[in-house]
Amino acid sequence: MFRRILVLKILEISIFVTGDVVKKLQKKVEEVIVDKKRLEKRVKSVEAENSSLKDRVEADQVDTDILKVWIAELEEEKAQRDEQNEYFKLKNKELEAINVKKEHEMYMMNKVLESLIGKSVEQRFEEI
Repeated sequence: MFRRILVLKILEISIFVTGDVVKKLQKKVEEVIVDKKRLEKRVKSVEAENSSLKDRVEADQVDTDILKVWIAELEEEKAQRDEQNEYFKLKNKELEAINVKKEHEMYMMNKVLESLIGKSVEQRFEEI
């Protein structure tokens, strides 16, 4: 009989301990479930933010691509204008050389006329 009582007491203690452990485990499970729900909300929030950021990145990439095309067009236009400027510089030098040559020819013609008429061209114009 003593043995039965002892076995029952041990079982009772074992049940008590097991029940206490089960309660602790249930509490832990509930805490894990609450944490899981909180984390799921956070994940949804982060995913929404991520989606928004992806959209902004895509829009920024489109803007960047447009700007790259615009820059390429402007660089091409600048290169064309630089070529035109070089052409006009050369043309200007050519015209200056022609002008200097014409002025020299005019000077020489005046000298020839002066030697022929014996007076400067300006004096002859005043006489006429």
